[in-house]
Amino acid sequence: MSKQKANLYCLLTAVIWGGGFVATEMGLDSFTPFAFLLLRFAGGALLAWIPVLYHHEQMTKQAVKIGTISGVLLYLAFAFQTFGLERTTTGMNAFLTAVNVICVPFIVWMLYRKKPDPIVFAAAVICLIGIGCLSLSSGSFSLNAGDWLTLVCAVLFAGQIVSLSQAGSASATVINAVQLSVAALCALPFGLTTTWPSHLEGPAIVSVLYSIVLATFVCYWLQTTAQQYTSPAACSILLGTESLWGNLFGFLILHEAKTPIMIIGGVLIFASVLMVEAAPAIETFLARKRVRQA
Repeated sequence: MSKQKANLYCLLTAVIWGGGFVATEMGLDSFTPFAFLLLRFAGGALLAWIPVLYHHEQMTKQAVKIGTISGVLLYLAFAFQTFGLERTTTGMNAFLTAVNVICVPFIVWMLYRKKPDPIVFAAAVICLIGIGCLSLSSGSFSLNAGDWLTLVCAVLFAGQIVSLSQAGSASATVINAVQLSVAALCALPFGLTTTWPSHLEGPAIVSVLYSIVLATFVCYWLQTTAQQYTSPAACSILLGTESLWGNLFGFLILHEAKTPIMIIGGVLIFASVLMVEAAPAIETFLARKRVRQA
């Protein structure tokens, strides 16, 4: 798979997750956050094992190790995000969660001594500013207890992205099945002790199915596969565009009003995506320029 195709997988994941904002909002009208998480991960895990069993995929130690680490980080990130959301605004929660875009290059640098690519790092900063415009357009910036919990969530999401980058040649299908299964097991304590609805309406059923099939099973397979062919930093930026798509779907489906600063935020996020896609060409151009000058 080419790096461009892998980046496309990450972008497609962000688009589906953007629609997931609408689906989750509909689902939380009937489910508590932790009940919804348990359904999401358990359902996604069951689907993820189907291709593993059908294709007789080999359960290598590397795949199980990466899947386990990623699954724990994935659930903890969602849990801290949920705890934080209970104590802060939705906009601030979304913005601080997206701080993982900046965290990823530095975690890679700290763990593997690989300096962030200047173009990708610049794109990460621009993407974060754009997300800030979308998330904080109607409020001010200040940190409370919920905000700090959300920052922990951002670091955990960044860790999950970095952990998947170490998969090497291990099967992405097996890693995805393991990580979703581990996340589902982690979701059991809170999920089983929370309240559950006595009956479900149509929108709640649709939201659960969307979250299980598309936002969890399909998306995490796309992410796991893509990260074997693209950098963690590029992946985090492209996945971070989910806020852009979430706002777009909110406008188209829920008819949410958008302010000028939110439109500016969308333009900045789109610009960051173009920078990531153009990074290889820019690096080649600069390298050739240095050769000519030598």
